[in-house]
Parts: sequence; C-alpha cells; structure tokens
Amino acid sequence: MSNTNNDLSARTRQPDEVSRVLVQALETGDIETSLAVYEASAVLFSKSGRTMTGLDEIRKNNAALIALKPKFDIAFIKFTLSGDGTLATNRMKADLSWKDAEGKLVQASVDTLEVLRKQEDGSWRYIIDDPYGSMRANLNER
Repeated sequence: MSNTNNDLSARTRQPDEVSRVLVQALETGDIETSLAVYEASAVLFSKSGRTMTGLDEIRKNNAALIALKPKFDIAFIKFTLSGDGTLATNRMKADLSWKDAEGKLVQASVDTLEVLRKQEDGSWRYIIDDPYGSMRANLNER
C-alpha cells in the first residue's frame, strides 16, 4: 500500500469522512484521491440517473467536475451503520458553485445518498454514490 493510500485510510475511519475527503479532492483538483474513495466496481449516478460503473467512468466524471473548479458548502453529512458494521449510508447536503466559461457564477446543490463498505484496513469506500439520491424523486420539479 502506498503512503497516499495509508494516508487516505487514516482519513476515512468513519463513513462521513469519505464525503469530506471527496469534496476536498474535487475542490483541490486531486483526481487520484477523488477515485481512491471508490471501490473498483463502484457505481456513480449522474444527475439524469445514468449510471457510471467502475473507476474509468468515474474518472471521466470527476475530471469534468474538477475542471469547473467547484467550491462546496456542506450543510451536513449524516451516516447510518448496518447492524454488523460493514455497510453504511451517507446523506450529505451541500451547495456548490463554479464559474462558467463567461465567468458567470453558477450555483447548484446536492442531497446525496451514498452506500459505503468497510474495508479490511478499517477505512470506508463508496460502492454506490448518488449525488442527487435524496432528492431524485423531485428532480423533474427543479
């Protein structure tokens, strides 16, 4: 395991920490860390509901998001553990903003539903990440 993975494992000892690490990676342009928080066969949902499976597809998505140079304002992150402590769900509500090609400020929000699995080293990784999961039923109204 590399020092980067050791550091990531130390920073993701609770499920909610994974969301914070991902947000920081997206804000700072750290594509590798933005991928390291996912298991190899993880699924990420787009806003439209399309699924992206595996790190190659997630890399393309995260690179496009990083290119926007987003800034996140996290309102809350809450997690719930399964009875045996091996799975968890995260819910994160956050606003984000970036500047478009003309320099105009664009604002959006996410209300996530995330499923994570505890790893052998005690850290957590995403297996399903839906940035709009907690608000998906109302997306057509937004």
